Amino acid sequence: MADRILEGSLRAISAPDLLTFINMIKKTGILSLRQGERTRRVYWEHGEMIFASSSDPDESLGSFLVRHGKITQEQNMKSGLLVEPGKRQGKVLVQMGVLTPKELWWAVKNQVLEIIYSTFALRDGYFTFEESEEPHEEKIKLSTSTTNIIMEGIRRLDEWPMIKELIPNDRLIPELAPVEQQDKGVRFLEGEKAVLALIDGRRTVREIIHRSSLDEFETLRVIVSLVRARYAVLPEAPLPPHGEEVEDALAIRELIFSYNQIFSRILSSLAGYLSREDLEALAQSCLDTANSSILEGLRFEASGQLDPKVLTANVADHHVDRRLADLDGGLSTVLSFLLFEASKHLSPEEKSAIYRMVEERVSPAAS
Repeated sequence: MADRILEGSLRAISAPDLLTFINMIKKTGILSLRQGERTRRVYWEHGEMIFASSSDPDESLGSFLVRHGKITQEQNMKSGLLVEPGKRQGKVLVQMGVLTPKELWWAVKNQVLEIIYSTFALRDGYFTFEESEEPHEEKIKLSTSTTNIIMEGIRRLDEWPMIKELIPNDRLIPELAPVEQQDKGVRFLEGEKAVLALIDGRRTVREIIHRSSLDEFETLRVIVSLVRARYAVLPEAPLPPHGEEVEDALAIRELIFSYNQIFSRILSSLAGYLSREDLEALAQSCLDTANSSILEGLRFEASGQLDPKVLTANVADHHVDRRLADLDGGLSTVLSFLLFEASKHLSPEEKSAIYRMVEERVSPAAS
């Protein structure tokens, strides 16, 4: 049985300090960090971090693999539909022949580290630590020491503003600098040489990240180093980002997250009554029938959710006074169609649970 031995606000203690404290007291258990609708969990064994998970769809294994160019969005959706109790998406991808066991190990390890590193930037929210006698069971566990992870997380936190200043979005296209401008005194490591070889004046930063053997942060750091050593140049006028950061970005993310949780619940419930093909057709029909510019270029992912980045990009050019309400209107229309379909298939108990979820999670926007 787990005992809650720590809880509090992340405004009172920083995430790095919290991780350091748990490492010092050598506890086994689960640290939960909640910010809005998102919850990240870090699993510990005698003061060492061994695993992490997140309720954020952007931090799922499938999204991580798509982001790094290891699988396609179609493969992500297909494998997600094949997930069953006791069988995770990574195992499904290996069984499909999309990933090798070695690639899965690499992906899980780096996805878990990304989740942990993402907690370092949390400035508010709530945390709890529940101690347990036995550690969480995972086949793939971190082997990196917690001290090294914390040091790396702090370094990334310090360097991130500088990276974002030079590379404000991942659609920039780096080019090789003229040979006469290059600093000949620089000696590159193998990973840095590999990133340099990917710069050809055609690939975007995102495409370079996809092809790089390094993780996203390290690839960006290498690109910055190459620019500073005058081996690469970036365009002065950046391309517009796929999902630009808007003034009310936090409210937009929270609204999208709330709707996505409901969409996922409805579609996962309908999966018990409809074939995969019929469910995909029904979900797409709801988007098409809604006929909103907010939904342009979107389809439901394997998780039963809509891509937050595409939604944010679609609403970015709306007037700030209408942006949240327009987004709420488009998503509400989709929800209405999904609820109508749910009413035709689900049991009274399932429908009642979903209606309660709608009442709890979605409140009127732009009040």
